[in-house]
This record gives sequence, structure tokens and C-alpha cells, in this order.
Amino acid sequence: MFMSRRVTKMTLIGLTFAFGATATAAQAGGYPKEMENDLIAVCEAVKSDSRLKLDRAVKATGLSMRDLHEGLVCNGEDMITFALTHNATKNGALIARRVSAEPSVLTAKR
Repeated sequence: MFMSRRVTKMTLIGLTFAFGATATAAQAGGYPKEMENDLIAVCEAVKSDSRLKLDRAVKATGLSMRDLHEGLVCNGEDMITFALTHNATKNGALIARRVSAEPSVLTAKR
């Protein structure tokens, strides 16, 4: 279990994820198709601004919020920036609290 989680974390690091109207395949290879669907669900949950959907999606991946924050990229943006870009301020603040981000991270820039 521990080794499997470590391999999954290493696979997730550096993962670039294209997410738009239709989800496309990630550029990194070597991870199960089910993981791709779970990561798409996390991006959709971040965008939804529903804490419940986000918690369920993160739990489904089997990874921590911190691991996802370090490696998951939705539409070329990290999770916090992606949330704030889509006016999902509740989820942006939740992610920032869970990953111990600096307060300046929550400043949206255009």
C-alpha cells in the first residue's frame, strides 16, 4: 500500500493536465486510466466551488490535498489559481488552508 501510494505520488508530480469542455488525456504516461478520471473529477470539483464535491473527489484519488496541490495542473494552472479563476473562492480558501499556503497566494491577478 505504501509503495503503491509512493509510486502514485511520483507519477502525479509534474503531471500536466489539459481540461476544457471535454477532458483530454494527460501528457504523463504510466498511470491507470481510472486515475485520469479521478484527476478530472478533482478539477471539476475545484471549479464547482462545492466543498463536499471537492472532498469526495480528493478522497477518491487516494492522495492528500497537499500532493494534489503540488502536482495537479488544471488548464495550465495550479489548483488554487484554477479555483480563483473560476470564482470558486470557497474551494480556493479551503485548498490554501489544507496546504498551508501563504496568504499572498490567494491574491487573484489579471
